[in-house]
Amino acid sequence: MTLWNEDAFIGGHPALDFVNTVEDQDKRRDSSRISDWASFLGWAQVSSVFSEEQMNVLENEIQQADISTLLTNIHELRETAYAALNCIVSGENKTGVALQKLEDGIRTAINNSSLKLAENNYIWVPNMAKPSWVIDVLTLSIESLLRSEDITKLKECGRCSWMFLNRGRGRGRRWCNMGTCGNRAKSVSFRNRKQ
Repeated sequence: MTLWNEDAFIGGHPALDFVNTVEDQDKRRDSSRISDWASFLGWAQVSSVFSEEQMNVLENEIQQADISTLLTNIHELRETAYAALNCIVSGENKTGVALQKLEDGIRTAINNSSLKLAENNYIWVPNMAKPSWVIDVLTLSIESLLRSEDITKLKECGRCSWMFLNRGRGRGRRWCNMGTCGNRAKSVSFRNRKQ
């Protein structure tokens, strides 16, 4: 299986595809699919988070000395976003630590960015003078999800921690992917019935 095939992009929003960059076996989230810079670049190339210009900088201008810090910050942002989105999915009304931390990150990302016209709307474009612009781009993607109407369709897979937008009628999807988690859940249910 290719690491970044279409099954890795089932979230329905680039921010969710970022949050889903862990293995989809269970709820532990202890195995990252972006464990090194090459795997992050592979994901970034296939995702729609970064512009062509930003991808060029990611691939050619990020210094080796900055990569370790960037990866640590990428992982931290991903898990903070997951925790905040998990609160939203579970219906927690109070502002949790993760949501507050994410809000602080969004404020920082906006402060580091300029508003620019892109085709038919305005977007935030981070200042690329410091390597932290990579975190700003990812954070602003999460911010766009939080402000969209789609946030009301947010669901978490019943078997793993992957998140997706449920655009189906009624209850709709229960699994991130029927071919993986759906089949695993059905197998477990079948074995339990046979016992």
